[in-house]
Amino acid sequence: MWWLWWWGLAILNSNSTLFYTRTNLYSYKEPIFFTPLVERLLALVAVFSVFTYVIEVEYSEAAHSLDGHPFWLWAERIVAIILTLEYFFRWLKEGRSYPNSLLGWIDFLAILPFWLGFFVPTNWLGLVRSMRILRLLKLYRHSRSMRIFIHALIGSRRYMVGMLLIVFIFVLFSAVGIREIERDVQPEAFGSLFNSIWWAIVTLMSVGYGDVVPTTTIGKVFAQFVMVVGVGLTAAFIGIVGSNVYKQVQELEDDGNKKPTRN
Repeated sequence: MWWLWWWGLAILNSNSTLFYTRTNLYSYKEPIFFTPLVERLLALVAVFSVFTYVIEVEYSEAAHSLDGHPFWLWAERIVAIILTLEYFFRWLKEGRSYPNSLLGWIDFLAILPFWLGFFVPTNWLGLVRSMRILRLLKLYRHSRSMRIFIHALIGSRRYMVGMLLIVFIFVLFSAVGIREIERDVQPEAFGSLFNSIWWAIVTLMSVGYGDVVPTTTIGKVFAQFVMVVGVGLTAAFIGIVGSNVYKQVQELEDDGNKKPTRN
């Protein structure tokens, strides 16, 4: 195993073309560190890891990889070694700023499930194994459209925070209202404020599971009011945030497509 480390350090200290960098890891532009071929292979490794997890969970009866077929365990070990080496190579090349960057945290989350498995109880290994899904976040590094969309969402955060605050206030209002209306008729369903909040969220989002419903006339009228407001809030959220996200996407696309001018 030591020869892998020596090989990696030798490359980092040389002028090899295996690595090349872009300056800003926070940029929506493509943050390439390895050559495009190596970057694509690393992305495939992450996708392969999630694919094997899905197949293992679907067809293996084992609670975790230690109890299952050795293939699943060794596939995870190989993937974890590759992603761990990638993480440290990027850290050595980019310096102290890398672990605290967005991409640094994404790469750390990709290797966390494997190393966390050495420290948690055996009955937690199934939960730790499910964290491998987080490796799909590594596609953020390789998908320009994903980066642009996420940066557009971040640019719309002030609108999203305002809408979420309005939704929170109305959910609380709806929960308190339905509790006061229905708690004497259905104390098992609406006697608790938390149960009422569950009903309010399900109704406000127009999901309507039907597990808890008002039975009084006033309760039904109040529920209809909540449904109408929920549809209106959803439309407003899509319209306001959606238009701002589209504006941000257009600006980022135009900025990314600008050709450098000569002085």
